[in-house]
Amino acid sequence: MVRYHYALVDDLVSREEFDRLIEKKIADCGNLADETAAALLVVKDLGRSHVKIRGLRGKSSLFCFYAKIIGFSGVTEFDRQSGEKGLVARLTVADETGQADLVFWDEQAAALEETFEIGDVVEIIGRHGKSARDIMPLNLRKTLVDIDCVMEVRERKTPQRVDLHAHIVSLAEPKEFTRRDGTKGEMVSGLLADSMGTARLLVWETSLLAGIRPGMSVHVSGALAKEGDYGGREIVFDEETEITPAETVPKIPITPLNTLVPEQNVTVRGTLTRIFPAKMFTRRDGTTSWVRNLYLSDDLTEVPLVLWDEEAKRALLSGENIIIYNAYVKTGRTGENEISVGRGGALTVLPGEGEHIRVEGIVLCVPEGTILSSRDGSWLADTKLPHGTPAVMTGFACGKRLFCESEEVLEYDVNSIKGKLDTLISSL
Repeated sequence: MVRYHYALVDDLVSREEFDRLIEKKIADCGNLADETAAALLVVKDLGRSHVKIRGLRGKSSLFCFYAKIIGFSGVTEFDRQSGEKGLVARLTVADETGQADLVFWDEQAAALEETFEIGDVVEIIGRHGKSARDIMPLNLRKTLVDIDCVMEVRERKTPQRVDLHAHIVSLAEPKEFTRRDGTKGEMVSGLLADSMGTARLLVWETSLLAGIRPGMSVHVSGALAKEGDYGGREIVFDEETEITPAETVPKIPITPLNTLVPEQNVTVRGTLTRIFPAKMFTRRDGTTSWVRNLYLSDDLTEVPLVLWDEEAKRALLSGENIIIYNAYVKTGRTGENEISVGRGGALTVLPGEGEHIRVEGIVLCVPEGTILSSRDGSWLADTKLPHGTPAVMTGFACGKRLFCESEEVLEYDVNSIKGKLDTLISSL
């Protein structure tokens, strides 16, 4: 049983360290706790005692969660390739964050009807099956935990081709993958928004993104729309998809800050009223990351805002208007609603009044952010050009920020500059 508990945290500590922590926990309990109880306490100390269904995408080999049984598929008989008969059955379980299917085989499948009932709340230790929503339970037991969730099994919708008027919110760097035939390919993940809200974007035909950048609106035909593993939408661009730029931005639903409900993903907008410095912290697995606290207001309500990882290091100014796509609402330490933006969310600064300019300068990476410095002034600029790069940027200048539309790296003729300096020195 202890090996199951270690698999819940095997991405955080080594097995040797886990065993050492168990021994220490037993000693701390005056030798009154057995190995299993101590392992449970160690897992809890490492923050992995239980996760929500929406959090089942973690890196550990196994995971543990509570859920309520809301559906039973019945036991189905099938023929294996060997010619033998087999049995399979599914229990659909849910919590307030989503639904998942527990898959049982043979003797376990046959025993389900006599062991569990609809409405039972169970504790599951399991791992992923072939699908991310399919869970292979390794240990399952009834519990008295109370879970309030929708008792209706959500029907899995068949993926279908759709046409979209969408806004490209973010695009990650391309990642290489290996096809089943052994050839290599690239894919890009991202986030898009349309009149239905936000959706995870997967692009398997990266040539479609030529000339497309975050912040652009597009018309899309032949995209594949499907349900995410634990709810939400996924939009897939593949070889049957066509993309053309759009002149107008789709009407994206915005949730007012005074109507936020915990455990939901929303798109919000408002003004940054208070900004605190980003802080570096060490994760339980020893890696470092960043967190930042701010406050967001839409004139009616002010709510705490927490940025994580790369979003926490963004250069932001008090008084700037922002929109946050796919933000997660949770209950903060003080009991008030709190907006959290990390993986899966995206923050965009909205331009205000300003002017269209063309600036030649030097890219400088300073503690406040990345700036373009010229003889006429300096502007915060969202660019990936390295420190010290001479560049020309064209865009919309609003206060201390330049919303860059195009950038060009300048190539200086070193010999020409050296000749001019020699001439100047000679004249002096």
